[in-house]
Amino acid sequence: MTEFTGTYNATIDDKGRIVLPSAFKKEMGELALESLVIERNLFKDCLDIYPERFWKDRVAAFKSTLDPFDEEDDEFLQFFYENFIKVGMAANGRINIPSDYFSYGKLKKNVRLIGMGLSIRMWDVDVYESQRMDKATFARRFKEKRKSRTTE
Repeated sequence: MTEFTGTYNATIDDKGRIVLPSAFKKEMGELALESLVIERNLFKDCLDIYPERFWKDRVAAFKSTLDPFDEEDDEFLQFFYENFIKVGMAANGRINIPSDYFSYGKLKKNVRLIGMGLSIRMWDVDVYESQRMDKATFARRFKEKRKSRTTE
């Protein structure tokens, strides 16, 4: 099963393209032949990249919670679809990132790519450092989560 892990640095070229690290390309295997989906992350100033197959499962799960005949759900679905785009990947792992996605993620030249299981998170290096969870917060939250699991 595909599981993206690790942290890698990459550079965006002058044409708005990035080459995914070889570890991520290798992990994709046959999924590399499918489209990728770039999503604007709803919580942070970064982008998430999914192989299309994983994205389809995510979309199906989301849509199953909505009533297609409800006006509010229709607007909700529209917002959801406005936040991602499908792109292709060249044989060398290069992908083109649309300019409005660059702006959203505050991406400049140097990016950090983080494996997030079924997706890859892309940050501008400076933005990542300013928004990154610190070790003490992680340790506290980890302890809280473990404690809540044992009391259930």
